[in-house]
Amino acid sequence: MEYLDRKVIPILFNHRENEERNQNDKLEGIHNSAYKSSTADTAELPEMLQIGKESVFLKRTELYDSRVTVSLPRSLRLISEKEASMKYPSSHRPEWIYTNDSGTVNFTFNRLEHRILEEELTTFTETMANVIRGTQPVRQWEKQGVRRTEAGRMIGYCQFSVQGLNNQIYNHIVFSILDQSVLVYGFNCTDEEKRIWLEPGETILNSLAIHGS
Repeated sequence: MEYLDRKVIPILFNHRENEERNQNDKLEGIHNSAYKSSTADTAELPEMLQIGKESVFLKRTELYDSRVTVSLPRSLRLISEKEASMKYPSSHRPEWIYTNDSGTVNFTFNRLEHRILEEELTTFTETMANVIRGTQPVRQWEKQGVRRTEAGRMIGYCQFSVQGLNNQIYNHIVFSILDQSVLVYGFNCTDEEKRIWLEPGETILNSLAIHGS
């Protein structure tokens, strides 16, 4: 994951003005009561997912003052600032990083200061795909594109694998819009984990909902 962290993350996140938030504030926001809104683009999801041979319970997690919610496995944890600085050496690391105990599966979330309109999302996605191809040791490019969710929200995405230090790393990155800013979120896992995490990972990403106008 070193290449992606050192080269692409600074490009993705170079518009951030608010670098790091207090860890306690993050934890407090996560445990707020569930936010409900008639304008939410969420769908009903099961309370658990089958990941390999294990049944994993999900927890509705809130981000960005409850504007964003996503169903994450209860087994994942929010990593500490120290761990984040080691896993993502660039100071432009994602704002939220959830990982499993072994650190081989990660879900990340970050909002850019870059302003964007929905009709610009296709061009933005193509640009980021070209940046990734041009800067990463891509071993397999699976697909990219733009689509509408069931709720009618436009998202862009890139799915690819890169060569890490010791393993091949699968990445699924999604680009969406939150308050006219780019919301970047996704998950990555080692090639060994991909077989059991590919479908559940996509289900978890699809559970992300943006609330309000």
